[in-house]
Amino acid sequence: MEEVKDILTGLDRYEEFLKKLEKEIQELDDCRIAIIYTDIKYFKYINDTYGYQRGDMLLKEFTRQVTQGNASMLCAARVFSDNIVLASKVSNSISNEEVREKVHRHNLEMEKRFRENYSAARLKFCTGISFISKEDRRLDPATAVSNANLARKIAKEMKEDCCVLFDSRMVEGIKKEIEITSSLTRAIADGELKVYYQPKMKTDSVRIDGAEALARWQKPDGRFIYPDEFIPLIEQSGQIVELDYFVYREVFKFIAGRMKENKPIVPISLNVSRAHLDKMEILSYIRSLFEEYRIQPNMIEFELTENIYIENTEKALQLIEGLHEMGTKVSMDDFGSGYSSLNLLSRLPIDIIKLDKVFLQDEELDNHLKENDKIIISCIVDMAKKLRITSLCEGVETPEQSDYLSEIGCELQQGYYFSRPIPEDDFEKFMDRKFSEENSLITA
Repeated sequence: MEEVKDILTGLDRYEEFLKKLEKEIQELDDCRIAIIYTDIKYFKYINDTYGYQRGDMLLKEFTRQVTQGNASMLCAARVFSDNIVLASKVSNSISNEEVREKVHRHNLEMEKRFRENYSAARLKFCTGISFISKEDRRLDPATAVSNANLARKIAKEMKEDCCVLFDSRMVEGIKKEIEITSSLTRAIADGELKVYYQPKMKTDSVRIDGAEALARWQKPDGRFIYPDEFIPLIEQSGQIVELDYFVYREVFKFIAGRMKENKPIVPISLNVSRAHLDKMEILSYIRSLFEEYRIQPNMIEFELTENIYIENTEKALQLIEGLHEMGTKVSMDDFGSGYSSLNLLSRLPIDIIKLDKVFLQDEELDNHLKENDKIIISCIVDMAKKLRITSLCEGVETPEQSDYLSEIGCELQQGYYFSRPIPEDDFEKFMDRKFSEENSLITA
């Protein structure tokens, strides 16, 4: 006879849970069923830090606390790993929000107890909840669980309130996500994806010193899919590597074209996604581009976000060394956006740090810098100089901000004050104009 219980937790196996849930749905009358789907955020951190045996102990205790004292619980199962789902009867006199608040309070209590036992400040429980009423008797049990799981995934992305009620609009959001991820390869082939360039300017002159290459997606009807819509999705799906390689090739082709026509060009920086750290195939791909397009290594720079350095310092170091061997520069992007680790600057051979635009955002003062922000920026720029690291501040939007950066010696600036990200043709015109202005100053 097939085992219907999970060996580790003692809960039903998922298939058995679905059978029981279907029976409960058919017998629904004057109440609802809440499907409560919970997992442990950063569970991998517990396993990696304390070992799998301790992780199993946590999982068993987590299971016990999720299910204990729940007189209205109908059934519960371990779906996989640390994913636990339970079905519970709910009186129609209790609102969905009241259920959510009760589950959320319970999660907070569990987090407090577990943090005391595991010294893990990052440990968090994420829950999604869906409901089944007697009008939903035709609903497939697996769909009800899927709805709760979808809400859990959204909860997992939230910083504070990690308990979310399912909403049918979430399904539309998923459909849109699937549409985006499934159409990326076709969009690249059809020319919907294009490379835009945002100039980097020398602080002490009108000279253009470089540019950052950025992907933009424009549909045939002219509508843009903005980066904050598609970049996170294709990072999760792993397609970010395909996009990065597309951008890299387009930039190499662009630089090679300018050089063939004997036109001046500036170094172009390319973003490196964290997905590249897994296999490190990026180095061989970049080498192949240099061999194919025969451009000088100093015409290309690579940007890694601060979080990549912090999350996997050793792999990041390996990548930096490989890029330096090819003769390219490497920058730390979004410096100061997260939990900055200043000692990284002494460990990693960084050429440039890009101060995150958060330092320049101050809507209440009409984008004038606050004194605290001035002090922080000035200290970072001064530290960079002493470490022989070039400083660049992004997000510059006003002449006041630009003047202050000039005053403290920040070497490079980037932002809407100079130019938005612009298409390749417009960027060529921008460069040609700036080079013409520079030559005029020299000959004057």
